[in-house]
Amino acid sequence: MAEQSSASESLWLLDGVTDFRNYSKQLVTQSRRSIAILTRDLDSLVYATPEFEQQLSDFVRSSRHAQVQILIKDTKPAIETGHLILRLTQRLSSKILIRKMTVEPNNKEMGFMLGDTDKLLYKNDDALHRGFFNSAAASEIKSLREEFNYLWQYGELEPEFQVLHI
Repeated sequence: MAEQSSASESLWLLDGVTDFRNYSKQLVTQSRRSIAILTRDLDSLVYATPEFEQQLSDFVRSSRHAQVQILIKDTKPAIETGHLILRLTQRLSSKILIRKMTVEPNNKEMGFMLGDTDKLLYKNDDALHRGFFNSAAASEIKSLREEFNYLWQYGELEPEFQVLHI
């Protein structure tokens, strides 16, 4: 169960799938222009729920400037399961962009979700559901966004994510 940190009113310590589901949805609803996700395998326990898919869809349709970028280390599980976000990406390909990482991040274990310039959902280890949510994390986001942009630049399109239009 999420626990508010004594260090800050905007910082919540998370432990468990339910916490990450709830705060990922909160990050999406609080964001206005951009969401960036760095993940090992597009964690289906967090990101493959119909509620999250709907909120992400609503987010990108809310503004012509809204955009989602997703970097995935291992695309195979998402492809094999027909992940809900992949199907959403195929329908909204100009608003939700996915790339496969070709360069490892500085911290190979982490996973995170950035909302605009101030919201951060962070997993200390992307395979575990422990970390934090901070709705006033502008200083932390700056360095994570720089790293994300660097990894994005070297990321590759995954051919199996593309839809063939005939």
